[in-house]
Order: sequence, then structure tokens, then C-alpha cells
Amino acid sequence: MVMALGGASIVANIPAVLHAQEGDGTIAQKRVQSADEQRRLREYGLHLTAGLDLLYDDNVYRVDDRVENPKDDLIVTPSLEATYGMPVGRHDILLRGKIGYDRFVSESQRSKLRLDTEAKANIRFGATCLITPRAAYRQQRADYGDINSATENLQKFRTVGADFTCERPGLFPVASYQRDTTRNADQFDYADQTSDTFMGGVGYSKPSLGTLTAYYGRVNSRRPALGIENRINSYGLRFQRSVSPITQIDADVRWLDVNSDSAVVGGYNGLGWKVALSTTAVPRLKLTAMTERAIINDSLIASGFAIDTSYRIQGEFSISELTSAGLYAEWDRRKFRQDAALRPYSITADRNRRFGALLTRKLSERFDLSLDAQHYIRRTDTSVSNYSGMQVTLGAALHF
Repeated sequence: MVMALGGASIVANIPAVLHAQEGDGTIAQKRVQSADEQRRLREYGLHLTAGLDLLYDDNVYRVDDRVENPKDDLIVTPSLEATYGMPVGRHDILLRGKIGYDRFVSESQRSKLRLDTEAKANIRFGATCLITPRAAYRQQRADYGDINSATENLQKFRTVGADFTCERPGLFPVASYQRDTTRNADQFDYADQTSDTFMGGVGYSKPSLGTLTAYYGRVNSRRPALGIENRINSYGLRFQRSVSPITQIDADVRWLDVNSDSAVVGGYNGLGWKVALSTTAVPRLKLTAMTERAIINDSLIASGFAIDTSYRIQGEFSISELTSAGLYAEWDRRKFRQDAALRPYSITADRNRRFGALLTRKLSERFDLSLDAQHYIRRTDTSVSNYSGMQVTLGAALHF
């Protein structure tokens, strides 16, 4: 249950906002032919998806499988998702809601209701300007990776915010604000948190160059139960470009200045980044490599924050128009900055690895299947709360 709240977290969502724009009426007919505009049109109206996931996990409590006998279980999750999009002149209103229930066959006390809802609007003005107000609510059971005991924790996440941009050739402004709240069960109230994220910057777009954005971000995160606040200042530069029709690069590099009210937690000054490179140089095969360093400011372990460095490589192969397969590998290392007087814990760092394979098959226009298998490993610097396991998920979705 971690959520990266670095100053560039909202900047990372800018592409989805920037490319959802529509020009004035004189060029609307041309833009209807673009992929982004076609995607917008497909979102209009009411769409329903009924899903059923069968997840087998051989270590549901994330116990140390070298010294204990881990419990396995089958989790059955029926779900229903609805999306609704409505145009209002040049503007859009988009709603999404998903409800599901995680039913543990053996460990029934773990069964929990799962909710995921979102509402947003795209408000266009001028030739290229766009404001996107949004709100979201999500609740789910906590991952035992950061608890390591047979204790239940229902987490609730709320988000409200807005993004602003006027992307066009040449210089243009960008800005955003977001408030995130996280609430946990009473025994985990030390992880309750309210965060305010601000971002402002200037972008420059040129077809032969790509899009370059310089920005400043600020995150203020308060933990009321612990009485501390962590602050993150980010000074960053983001670059996006299609190097060729088959290669895309997306790079975000920032300087991070982090400090806490707790002198023991201390601060951090150093580089942060998020870089992704993808290519389809081999026909029907998409290869992607990613790396990121960010500040994790919402963890059930750390009373302060964590410095998280991660890497991911993946390949997606289109076997046919109806079938695709993929492989992926992830490596992640966290270094925790915390105050033992506030939240006793012996772990100061951990490493996580995950290897997986994914197979999807479209049986018809309305029905598809997926199979996802992954092996996960966690090791800590103190050998406390080490664990590993296997998860296999079979999913089915019916679209209306």
C-alpha cells in the first residue's frame, strides 16, 4: 500500500490531459480523425463491464516462508464497472465506478468490499486551453506486504484536484493541484495522512523536438496521529518525444529536497527521475524499459518517508489480432527514513522483486479472458519480514 507523492506525481499525468484537447470549431472535423479524439468519442454514453477474477495466492499473510508454513487461498472477485461520458458543447463529463467483492474461500475474515470511483470534466476554452477538475474515491483491503501479521486493515483513499494546460507550439503554461487523504483501521491510524500537492511550470512544444516542461512541485504531507509533517520540493524537467514512429521516450528528472518535522527522520537531497523508453522495432513486439526514483510518503512501515528506486522491463507480443502475451520483471529498493520513537520498526531498507507472464485472449467483441502469473520476493536489511510467493490470476470480462 504505497503511493508515490513526489512533486512530479501530477506532472506525470500531464500527457493524458494535454492530448485530450480539441481546437476551435474550424478544425474540429480534422481532429475527429485523430486517435485521441476517437478515444474521446468512444467514452461517450454508458458502458458496462461485468468481471470475474480467480486469484490463487500461496502466501496470503506474507509470512517468512523459510521458517513458517504459509497459508494459501483462492480469492474470488466478482465485479461490475460502469463508465459514462457526456459531451457538453466543447466540454466533457466523464464518470466511472467499479464495485467488487474479494471473497476468500478459506480465510473468510479477509473478505472485503472493493470500491473504485472517479469523476472528472474536461473544460476547454480559448484555442488550446484545458482545465480538468477531478475527484476519486477508492477502498480496498491492505496488502500484507507492509503489515506482516494476520490483522485486517481496510484502507480508504480520497482525491480531489484539477489540472490546467494550454499546450500549443511554442511556450505554454501548466499547473495542477491535488489533495489526497488516506484513512486506515484504528490500529493503523499512524499511517493516516493528508497531502496537498501543488505544481506549476512552463512547457515548450516543437514537432521536431518534442515537448519539454520545466516545473516546480511542492507536497505537504501531514500525519495527524503522529503529529508530524513531511515536505517535498521538486525542481524538474520533463521531456517527451517520439524519436521515430516506432520509438517513444519519456523522461522526467528532478531535484528532490525533502524534510520532516522530526529531526530523527531528517531529510533527503538528491536526484529523482522517471524514465521510460518503448519501441516496436520488431514487428508485433513492443519492448519497454522503465526506471524511477521517487519519495514514497504513505507507507505502513515508515513513520517518515521512503526513498524508492525501481526498474521494470517488459515485452508484449501480439500473437494474433485476438491473442497477446507478455513477460515482465520488476526490481525495487526502498530506504526508510523514520523515527523509532514515533513508530518502532527495525527495518531500514528492503528489496522487492517480481517476475511475471501475462496472456490475453479476445473470444468475441464482448468477451475476453486473461491469465496472469507472477512470483514475488521480498528481502529486508534485517532479515525480518522476509517473504516470497506465487500468484496466479484468471480473469474474465463481459462488455455491454
